[in-house]
Amino acid sequence: MDIEIGQLIDSRPLSGLQIRVVILCALVLLLDGYDIQTMGLAVPAIAAAWHLAPSNFWLVQSAALIGMGFGAAFLAPLGDRFGRRPVVIGFVAVVGVASLITASSASLSGFVIWRILTGLGLGASIANATALTSEFMPARLHTRLVTLMFCNVALGAFAAGFTAPALIAAFGWRSLFVVGGAVPLVLAGGLTLALPESIRFLTLHRAGHAALVPILARIAPNVDAGTVVAAARDRSARRSVLELLSSKLRARTLLLWCLFCLNLGVVYFLLSWLPSLLGSAGWSRAEALRGAALFQLGGVAGGLTAAWLADRGAMVRGLVGAYVLAAAALLAFLAAPHELGLWFGLIFLLGGGISGAQLTLYALAAYFYPAAIRATGLGWTATVSRIGTVGGTMAGGWLLALGLTPAGILGLLIVPTLICAVVVLGLPRAVRPA
Repeated sequence: MDIEIGQLIDSRPLSGLQIRVVILCALVLLLDGYDIQTMGLAVPAIAAAWHLAPSNFWLVQSAALIGMGFGAAFLAPLGDRFGRRPVVIGFVAVVGVASLITASSASLSGFVIWRILTGLGLGASIANATALTSEFMPARLHTRLVTLMFCNVALGAFAAGFTAPALIAAFGWRSLFVVGGAVPLVLAGGLTLALPESIRFLTLHRAGHAALVPILARIAPNVDAGTVVAAARDRSARRSVLELLSSKLRARTLLLWCLFCLNLGVVYFLLSWLPSLLGSAGWSRAEALRGAALFQLGGVAGGLTAAWLADRGAMVRGLVGAYVLAAAALLAFLAAPHELGLWFGLIFLLGGGISGAQLTLYALAAYFYPAAIRATGLGWTATVSRIGTVGGTMAGGWLLALGLTPAGILGLLIVPTLICAVVVLGLPRAVRPA
C-alpha cells in the first residue's frame, strides 16, 4: 500500500537526520544575517577612511538586495528542477568567493558589482535552504522549526555587530568581508559532506531513487522506499510562476508579497542605517554597532514567541501584537531622551516586533506552497519583497541626507509597520495550505 510522504513524516517523531537538516540550513541563513549587517556596520568606517558621507553609500547598501531579488527569482527555481542540495551548496560557495573579492574593493563601483554577485548567491541559496528544511518537517512543528532556522538571520547580524568593533579596530573594515567570505566556503564543504537532498523532492521527481533509501532508513526504518509517494497536492502543482497567481494561490501570494515588501522594507532600513542613526544621536561607533546587534537579539526573542503562538493557532494575534509592539517602540523614540540604556531597551522591543514578525512570515511562506512549486514560490516572494528592501535602504540614505533627527526618522517607520498589522488581518482566509 502506498504511503504519502507528508503523512509519513507527520506520523513519526523528529529524527536526528531532520535535526541535522535544520542546523545545516540554519547556518546558511546565518550567512545572510552576517552579510547584510556587515555592510551596514562597515559603512561608517569606510566613509571615514574615504572621506565620504554615509549617504553616498545608498547604492552600495542596495546592491546585495538587488542581487538577492534576481537570484531568488531566476536562480532559486533551479532547485525545483535539479534539487535543493546542489543549488544550496553551489551558491553558498558563490557567496564566499564574492565576499572575499569585496574585501579588495577600492571604489564604490567595485563594491556595487561584487555586492550584486553576493546577493545572487544569497537569494538562490536561502530560498532552497528554506524549501529543503520545510520539506523535512512534520506539520505540527513546521512553523516553529522554520522560524528557529530563520532566527539565524538575526543571530548572524547579532554576531556581526558584536565582533565588528574588534575586527575593525584590529584589522580594518576589510576584515569583515574576509571573514564573510571564508565562512561560506568552509560551510559549502561541510554541506557537501552532510546535507541530504530533500526527501519530498526525491519522492516527487525521482521515485525509487537510491538516495531515498538511506534517508528513509533514518526517518522511518520499517518503511519500504518503493511504497512512498508524493502528496497529491505536490503532484498536481506546476512550476510556472503563473501558478502562484492562480485562483487557488492568488490570495496568499498577494498577501505575502505585500507583507514581505512592507516588513522587509522596515527591517532592511534598520539593518542598513541604524548604526549611522545611532552615531548621529551621539553614540560612539562601538555603542552604535552593539545597539544595532541588540535589534537582532530582540528579533530572535520575538520570532520564537510569534512561532510558538502560530503553532497554537494564534498566528494572526501573534503577528498583529508584534507589529503593535514595534509601532509603540518607534513612537517612544520621539519622546525618549537620547539615553543609552533607554534606547537600548526600545531597540530590543523594536527588534522583537518588526524583526520577530518577519521570521514568522518566512515560515508561513514555506507552508503556503506545495513542494513542487515551493522554491519558485519562495523565490518570487523574495524577489517581489526586494522592492521593499531596496526602497527601505534607499529611503534611509535619502532621509539621512535631508538632515532629519534620528528620532524623527525612526518615527516615520510607524506608518508601514501599522499597515502590516492591517494586512495581517486579511490572512485567515488564506492560511490553509493548497
